[in-house]
Amino acid sequence: MREHYKYDIGIVHLKDNITTTISRKDLEDEGIRTKYKGEKITDKTGELLLFIRNRGKSSHFFSRGISRKNIRSRKNFTEDHKNKIQILLNFLNARDRVIICCYYFENKKPVLDTIFSFKEYLFAKEVKQSMNKLNYFISDIYGISKNLNNTNREPNIAIEVIDTHFPDQKTFDYFRKATSETPLIILFYYLEHEPKINCMYNNNGENNNGKLRVSHYMQDGSFWIGDERIEEKDYSYIKTYKTAIDFTNNNEYYKAINELELVKLKNNSR
Repeated sequence: MREHYKYDIGIVHLKDNITTTISRKDLEDEGIRTKYKGEKITDKTGELLLFIRNRGKSSHFFSRGISRKNIRSRKNFTEDHKNKIQILLNFLNARDRVIICCYYFENKKPVLDTIFSFKEYLFAKEVKQSMNKLNYFISDIYGISKNLNNTNREPNIAIEVIDTHFPDQKTFDYFRKATSETPLIILFYYLEHEPKINCMYNNNGENNNGKLRVSHYMQDGSFWIGDERIEEKDYSYIKTYKTAIDFTNNNEYYKAINELELVKLKNNSR
């Protein structure tokens, strides 16, 4: 057995949120092993389940997998951020049907276009999702089909409520890979730019149906602006970009988003 599947310390989770710490040395006592075998035991992070392997004086904790780490540091939510997450969550769970939509421009006039529509989904906040063997991410809001399907017709939906900072590149690269390999849409909802860039509203004349309009989202491994991938957009009008962007390069991809799209949001907020 690989040594990293063995652990010296286990945290036993008992009733009423009481925890106790036991060591590999403690497991030499048959009474301790008997007492805690079958209880919920985790590593120090509380994320990885551990089990007691009863081997007498050589007894130890073991896992049936490896410990995944959060892809990013824990967010410090402002009250406005917390409130908006709750408002969005209530909006999504209360509607019979929701259309996720965006604007595209026709003859310089905005036209509403559907990205995806869904019904019978369940959403929750602060949801942990693992997309590879090393990391998980905590989504502000995460939704799945109530029938538990996860297909292109019924993708999972994550919503990132952006208060002060867009996700860093490490997180963004993780999102790109996750959306390229699984049916997942990640929506960016900018708190500061509501309702111009994004907003939620009820459908006129439709009972308990709603629309969630966004400008930026990720799907199929790409960052989308309205109905176009950033790779497809024509940025030739920007004089500072005289050479083609290599969108196969993760660093250039992320830099382009900041310099070509996010800068527009900053300028509009001034």
